[in-house]
Parts: sequence; C-alpha cells; structure tokens
Amino acid sequence: MRGLVCVPIALTLALSLPGCARSAEPVTQSREVLGTTVSVTVYSGDTLVAAPAIDAAFASMTAIENELSPYDASSTIAAFNRTPLDRHALPPAAVAIIDRTKGLGVSDSFSPALFGVTALYDFGGAGTVPDPVALESAVKAAATFHDVDGVASFGTSQTVGAPGLDLGGASKGLALDRAAQALRGRPSLITAGSSTLAFGSKPDGQPWRVGIEDPREVGRVLAVVSCEGTLSVSTSGDYQVYFERGGVRYHHILDPATGRPARGLRSLTVFGTMSALDADILSTALFVMGPDRALAYARAHALGVYLVDDHGAARSSVPASLPVTLSTEAKPTP
Repeated sequence: MRGLVCVPIALTLALSLPGCARSAEPVTQSREVLGTTVSVTVYSGDTLVAAPAIDAAFASMTAIENELSPYDASSTIAAFNRTPLDRHALPPAAVAIIDRTKGLGVSDSFSPALFGVTALYDFGGAGTVPDPVALESAVKAAATFHDVDGVASFGTSQTVGAPGLDLGGASKGLALDRAAQALRGRPSLITAGSSTLAFGSKPDGQPWRVGIEDPREVGRVLAVVSCEGTLSVSTSGDYQVYFERGGVRYHHILDPATGRPARGLRSLTVFGTMSALDADILSTALFVMGPDRALAYARAHALGVYLVDDHGAARSSVPASLPVTLSTEAKPTP
C-alpha cells in the first residue's frame, strides 16, 4: 500500500537549448514556499537584474502564504478559523479567490469552506475514514459559510471539530499570478508542483513546453502542452495527497456536496492562456464534476483539458481558438 504522498505533476521540458547566446541563458532559483518546491526561471543574461526580480517574485508568493495558510497560526486565515462564527473581514487574497470562484460559475464544485471536513480525514497524519454522522455534520456546517463584500462567517458550529476556511485549492495559482507581476514582463517560467505559469517569448524562439504526468507512474509523461505565449497549466489528481483503507483510495479532492473524495477521475489538467488562479480553481472544480461534466464545461468555456478517468482512459479537449498544442506521448498506465 502506498502511503501519503505529494508529487509534482507538471514537468517542465526543454527549458533551454545548448549553444544559446549568453544573453538568452536563464537564471533559475528554487525555494520552499506554498508547501512545495517552487522554481522561478527568468530569461536574462544579467544576474544582477534577474536576481532581485526573482527575490521579489518569491516575496510575493510568501505574502500569499502568510495570508492564506490555515496551518500557520500567524496567518490571517488561521485567525479567522479560531473564531469562525464571528464576522471577519477577509484578507484581499481570500476575497480574490472567492470572487473568482463565483465568476467562473463553479461554486458548487469548489468550496473554500471545507477546512473542518478535510480535518476529519487527517490526510497529513494517521489517515482516517470519517464517521458518517460526523462527516454529514461537517458538510452542513461548511454550507453555512457566507460572505458579503469581503466580510464573512459561518452560520453554525459542528459537533466534531469546527468549520473553517482552507483556500489551498487556489492559493498556488494566485501566488503564481502575483509572482508574475513582480517579474514585470520578463520572459519567465514559474513551477510550483502541480501548477505552472509561463509568459513572454523565450529568446531562443522555442515554445514553452509542459509535460503532464501519468497519475499511476511517477515521472512518466503522458502528454505535452506547448505554447509560444502565456501558458498556464494546473493538474489535480487522486495521487497527490491520499491514503488507502480496505482497498479504497481516499484522496484530498473532496466533493463539497458530500464531503467525500470525488470519484470518476485519476487526474485532470487544465491548460490555456488564462490566469494561474483560474487554472488552479478549475482543475479542482472540474475534477469534482467528473469527466463528462468537465469536458462539457471546458468546451463551453474554450479551455484546454486533458484527463485520465478512473478506468485509465485518457480524454482531451483543445478548442481550435486556443493557441496551444497538445501532443500525446503515451497511454496512461492501466
């Protein structure tokens, strides 16, 4: 049995080519932030210019983490979760995520209010299958979350634990967007585990290329997304954070309606020219929707999607209007 794991999904390919001019050589730094290893690559031959920009990018991401991490006692969200029945002014980052979720029309499949539900599974510890009564109570409590003009609270407590906010399903995307702003348009690539954002034109003229990993075989690339301009890629999968009990896989992507792990998919990748925040929200929301509804949403909104269903079959949708190429490298592992 495999235990709790957290693996990178978006594998960046062909970052630079041998023989490029010195002015085209990238400057890369990697640091621990947002609960994963984040790499920032800036295409600039002048380290004195690139290094401060990279520092500013990491500072922007750290600021998002400091606002939104429910596990950091000093964060704004942790303070909210200590007294969730009181009315609180939400931090700007939380407002941005909640407002964008509503704007994308996916509030039924992406909820920022599942902190109390997720806690019943203890994904970061022993791995627990919740008691059905406690789970139902937690789901009902989560559904009482309401916000008006950035002021929010929960309407009721629950018998086990307490309701709370967890915006981890979108915080990486928002952090990547803020990092991109700090890089001020310099051609750059930012990777943060399951999320990648690239923008600008590479000096060597090559497109950005991001690989999509097999959800059952770490490191094996199933498909490659290519784009010459802005490219955002986000993957959600049942293999990122999970445990198994009685032959059943319990993963961290929970259906807000039931509080149970969403079924029907092993992984789902959203890609296109949208913001990293949009891609991050949508990869989770569409995973919860399941394959048919996810593909229908993608087609209706001109999104690129590549998914592997729970039988190991791959399906994809790439609208003709999207300046992105999807190349299939292999079939998923059965």
